[in-house]
Amino acid sequence: MASSDPLHRAGLQRQGPPSALVAPVLGLAAVGALVVIPLVLMAAIPLVLASVLAVGGVVVVGLSLWATVEALAAFERWLETDRRFQR
Repeated sequence: MASSDPLHRAGLQRQGPPSALVAPVLGLAAVGALVVIPLVLMAAIPLVLASVLAVGGVVVVGLSLWATVEALAAFERWLETDRRFQR
């Protein structure tokens, strides 16, 4: 029966802990991840805030346009019904 271990199938045998050259690299990668991940998360904060502000600005502009149209419609109705503006 064939082994399901990819290292065994490739003819590579893993025996014991990593070599003296690999262990420091793995340690540095772990320390680097501890530094890089928080930096990336901190860099994402301004991007998220900018996105939220942009969406909020679009919503405010849309609501302002809607309110302006409604106000003009109400003003038009008032002009049509007020006696002072009838001929």
